[in-house]
Amino acid sequence: MLKARRKHKQGRKINKNNKRKKRGKDKTSKRGKRGKNKTKGRNPSITTRCFSNSTYESIDDDIAKLKKFIRDDVTRSHFLGGIVRLAAHDFMDYDRRDRSNPMGPDGCFDELQPMNKGLPESVWCKSCLLRRLYDERYNFLSRADFWIASANAVIRQSSEKNALNLRDTFRWGRKDNSSCRGSADRLPDSKSCKDVESTFLTRMGLEWKDAVALLGAHSLGRGSADFSGHEGTWVDNAHDAQMFDKQYYEELVFNAWRPRNVGQENQDWTTGNNMKNQRMMLNTDICLVFNIDNNILCCTKTDDVFQNGQSKCMDVNLAREQCPLYSKQDRRWAATEAVVEYIGGSRGSKNNEPFYNAFSAAWAKATTNGWDDLKELSEDCEST
Repeated sequence: MLKARRKHKQGRKINKNNKRKKRGKDKTSKRGKRGKNKTKGRNPSITTRCFSNSTYESIDDDIAKLKKFIRDDVTRSHFLGGIVRLAAHDFMDYDRRDRSNPMGPDGCFDELQPMNKGLPESVWCKSCLLRRLYDERYNFLSRADFWIASANAVIRQSSEKNALNLRDTFRWGRKDNSSCRGSADRLPDSKSCKDVESTFLTRMGLEWKDAVALLGAHSLGRGSADFSGHEGTWVDNAHDAQMFDKQYYEELVFNAWRPRNVGQENQDWTTGNNMKNQRMMLNTDICLVFNIDNNILCCTKTDDVFQNGQSKCMDVNLAREQCPLYSKQDRRWAATEAVVEYIGGSRGSKNNEPFYNAFSAAWAKATTNGWDDLKELSEDCEST
């Protein structure tokens, strides 16, 4: 078990022979066979030789222990959201049109690019909890497989009654890439609504219902001004930001969101007036329901007021400018329909099933994109 002690950042090294026995003789390999077409142009450095059911469960257990070790809500929500973000930033650079360098889930992200800021500093640094767990216990797996299995653990543990178990759709055998320069250029810019379409639909080959489901992962974690420049949680508070549920869609539709930091690089949206618990949505969130392509100087719910009668848009001019909805003829109408479906009925209901079903299907597609030789979990690795 990883011993997460504040004073011992590097942790305790584990004897190699004991590791092999504990893992059921899982074997390691620096190189694996490349897929005939899908991996063309990749330079894999690590591949998983075997991934057993017991290893998958062990990762889940270890993530739970690390989560329990973190005492405060803000840090814990950042830890959980950061793991899912790491896996997503690895697979969102997939481009099905680029046969020579498709990228996708290959254990690589460009650490020097602002789009990935926060990952190398607080999620995958040498002293970071997740990186230490990998280095000390699971470095016989490819990073790509480990990141996705870890994200699966976070999603299961933070879902309502642990209902969203992605184990049955998990596949392993991804090969790590040692370099992925330019990968961040394929990630969606937080200010661009068009980037949602180009990333998820055009390059990754998903549908609007998949893209909207994947963005629902914003229910976990928070933005940090120190990294992305965007400060706050997508949901109501740091406690709720540790729950993987449909609240993201409810917050998007039922709150009065107004633009923040207009004209700046970190332009986004906020709601409410609690500066100690800042809230946020990105343009890429807002534009799932509201047409802000040509004008962001609007409020998403101009008829919403506080008990004292003040508009929740918090600005007289914004209170007069309702952000327009899409028409049924608009290509993004399918996104709006998906948001409404994933709310699962009334606000505050516990009906997460529509969201969970859609997310499971979308996650399976996104995490296997670009690989045609992935395998189901093995019963054991004795004969491998």
